[in-house]
Amino acid sequence: MRRIAITGLGLLLSACLTPPPSVESTQAPEVGAVAAAQEAAVLWAGVSPAAAYPAGQTRAFEFVQSGRRIGRSWGRYVGPLEEQPTHHRFETRIELELPGRAPLRSSGELILDEQGALVRGFERSDAAELTFVREDDTLRISDGQTEQEVGYDPQTVPTGVMAHSAILHEELLLRLRPLQAGTLELRLLSLSGGIPAQWSGEVRQAQGAVIVETNLGERITLRDGFIESIFVSASELSIETVAEPWPTWEIRGPTRLTYAKPPGATFSRRDVEIPGSKDGPTLAGEVLVPRGEGPHPAVLWVGSTGREDRYGFAGPPPVDLGAHEITDALAQAGFVVLRFDERGRGESEPGPLSFVGQVDDAKRAFGMLLVQPEVDPDRVVLVGHGEGGLRQLTLAANMPQGIVGIALLATPGRPYREVFLEQAAAALAELPPELRAGAATQQQKMVEAVEGGGAVPPELEGEAQWLREMFAVRPAKLFGRLSAPVFVAQGDKDFEVDPDADPIALRRAAKKAKLQVELRRYRDLDHLFKREPGRSMPSRYLEPGRHVDAAFIEDLVAWAKAQAKP
Repeated sequence: MRRIAITGLGLLLSACLTPPPSVESTQAPEVGAVAAAQEAAVLWAGVSPAAAYPAGQTRAFEFVQSGRRIGRSWGRYVGPLEEQPTHHRFETRIELELPGRAPLRSSGELILDEQGALVRGFERSDAAELTFVREDDTLRISDGQTEQEVGYDPQTVPTGVMAHSAILHEELLLRLRPLQAGTLELRLLSLSGGIPAQWSGEVRQAQGAVIVETNLGERITLRDGFIESIFVSASELSIETVAEPWPTWEIRGPTRLTYAKPPGATFSRRDVEIPGSKDGPTLAGEVLVPRGEGPHPAVLWVGSTGREDRYGFAGPPPVDLGAHEITDALAQAGFVVLRFDERGRGESEPGPLSFVGQVDDAKRAFGMLLVQPEVDPDRVVLVGHGEGGLRQLTLAANMPQGIVGIALLATPGRPYREVFLEQAAAALAELPPELRAGAATQQQKMVEAVEGGGAVPPELEGEAQWLREMFAVRPAKLFGRLSAPVFVAQGDKDFEVDPDADPIALRRAAKKAKLQVELRRYRDLDHLFKREPGRSMPSRYLEPGRHVDAAFIEDLVAWAKAQAKP
């Protein structure tokens, strides 16, 4: 299930550490501005990548906010590439210190040509990895599943590149080009993902140093072309050069999730393609077919996030949500199961993030399931996890024929706006006290913008339509148009939906609609129905070796079989 709430990282770090406001224009500064800048005094002549640093020299920076260190950033020039001496390799390491959590660490690499233009590189953490490579005038950025193409022609349009918290990148942006008194304007590409943006800085000299005041709210002080300090007054963030050795830790990168049919499984697998609709992309999926003669009862599975593949693999960061364990068990128990890659995931075509669109995807998948030759179309069970349960409820309310049961696993029973605000409040409570008031105000403005169709922060632009449509869903009203029995399952260690309020709301709505309803509570299971002896939190989702609880799966299978009896 999607959890959109303030995590604290974007509030702790700002300016050079986050992408600047986006712009549509990617044109170079106007001729008059360029001419005026050329007449200004040259304050720093600029150097080539090969002359920027001695090979192996470490540049280290410390982040301090409100008197407390919150992170460090290192960078160094490794040297020219053996196979291509005109290309130069730079490395970065970043460590962010968040309250109550283990340090967040990442590493990166840039390969620059003789002119300082980006050739290729990567940004990597234990949770995710982005790679980027330049091909002619295009930069391709990939997370291993999706790819973003960005125009990149620094000879025509002055362009810089930066990654989140990589201060060496900002130093290179300034160190490799001449700095003249006046305005410096660049097109900025974020190597952490996101659309290009306009970067500008007012350059002046003061007390033997070069000062650059940027549109990101930074005051950068340089001496001899090196960053001495950065100060961001809006967030009381200061970044100082420090003498520290290169860190000894390494980042191996995210875990690669792979699926294998469980040992002893007797069902077969068959790929299917779900044709696109007027507004919906073509989807890829597979049908699991049990052993024995049909027709068999069937299950349509819809996962929680809307951003996972057919097995329940989501990310980055890579997380196994466990869907394959549930669908495999249903197929092994005699159900034909259809599971599919959500739009933009796995082998499915991309499409806008929209709850209405996701319901249409489920409807098309339902139609594909019914025409499978092994399926009895009058014995279909819908199973939805998290928000996938709301999609299944909406689907069933509009086409109830043939549906003999609806299983709602950790599904919100209250209006999603209420669930969302609870998630946000929980995230705010984890922030340092001095940041909570400002974050709460920001959150409230964002909710008002979503509901009113107004402008939202850039990081939520892709979620705004989905949120707006989700806020309009009223789960209780959907039950009035259902006729099939309902199974409600809930883990008591769930932090994404309220383990008391939401399942009770679902049961109450089902009873009001005079539907047969069964509620099962699981004392030590989390939102993914995996065993959780301690406190459930997002980081636990990333830990390998955790499996969906066998007793829960047995209960779900037994209930589904009872509904699907001929």
